[in-house]
Amino acid sequence: MKSILGNEYFIFIARLIVGAMFIVVGVGKITDPNLFAKEIANYRMLPEILINSVAIVLPWIELICGVLLILGVRLRANATVIFVLLLLFNIMVATAWARGLDINCGCYSQIAKQTVGLPKLLENTGLMFLSILIYLFPQNSLSLESLVLQEAKGRE
Repeated sequence: MKSILGNEYFIFIARLIVGAMFIVVGVGKITDPNLFAKEIANYRMLPEILINSVAIVLPWIELICGVLLILGVRLRANATVIFVLLLLFNIMVATAWARGLDINCGCYSQIAKQTVGLPKLLENTGLMFLSILIYLFPQNSLSLESLVLQEAKGRE
């Protein structure tokens, strides 16, 4: 099982899936930060003073981590950031769902509407699993960082 999950092609596909998801959601939020701020406010979990800052900064973190993950730059660091974000998102979705809030999760902003609930929790959990695999098996010949290191060794 470890050889399948640690296979560099499997990890590359995992990077593409997680990275693409984070690029799509990041871009969707960047294009309309006001809508995203309203979606954050719907959770009623953050102080009002933080909502606009989070709505502006968070999508850029998602976008940058998604791009770097696909390119294969600092895989462990980006997989860790993405895992922590997904964990926080799951906590927010679970608490909103437990409180009976019927709100858009805010994940895709204007791209697609998805309410808080079990499907969102399962989707995030699947992405968390993939980010763990990326963290555990970061050495991959299909990454920009590996190519740069190989070229540097070739010059020595």
